[in-house]
Amino acid sequence: FWDPEALKSGAHAVRFFRDMPSRFAIVPRRGSSDEVRWFEASPTFVLHWINAYEDDDEIVLDGYYESNPSPNIKPDPNDLKSLYKTLDVSVIGAQAYRWRFNLVTGEVKEGPLDDQAAEFGMINPSYAGQPYRYTWSMTNKPGWFLFDGMTRLDVETGNKQVFRFPKGVFASESPMAPRVNSSAEDDGYVVTFVSDMNKDSSAAWIFDASDISLGPIAQLSLPERISSGTHSYWAGRPSFS
Repeated sequence: FWDPEALKSGAHAVRFFRDMPSRFAIVPRRGSSDEVRWFEASPTFVLHWINAYEDDDEIVLDGYYESNPSPNIKPDPNDLKSLYKTLDVSVIGAQAYRWRFNLVTGEVKEGPLDDQAAEFGMINPSYAGQPYRYTWSMTNKPGWFLFDGMTRLDVETGNKQVFRFPKGVFASESPMAPRVNSSAEDDGYVVTFVSDMNKDSSAAWIFDASDISLGPIAQLSLPERISSGTHSYWAGRPSFS
């Protein structure tokens, strides 16, 4: 949050306070402000969430815990590469993480779902707000805010599939598109835009969501190269009708 000391001088500087716990508010869907429940957990900053759902008396929340959200790096404004180091997912220490908030006892249980640095996790949208099993995430090129890998993590077993893009090829956030009339959570496709810096070209790569390690099952060339980006979203044809 804003550094109180900086605010006194009229400056707005975001600061991470390592000695202060994270605070989570559980807001009832229907109710008053008096019913908001507050929980404390390990200090962190979370940029992106994966999913959340109810499990008996607990709220389960999954997201990317950052162990070092404010790295002690002084970038050179004249050196683009040094600027990107402050956004390096591996330096920030972002990893898939789970919090469990017990609404009866007030207890908080927390811990990592995986030890690999990753971000931008996507799920089968049909499972949003419900118990789920798989998340598809992006891994970065060390020292850069560029995604050169993809993982599929089974949050129940911890099993993981990994795909590495060819050298000089970078992807974006990769939404999961369920197959029409799908029968399983991972029955569908993972879609990502890639930028090939070797060929100065871009394409949409489509993966089998059940086994991304096999590589893309289809590649659709784009008329122009696009920049390596972050957010993306899958909208099926019914969304436009």
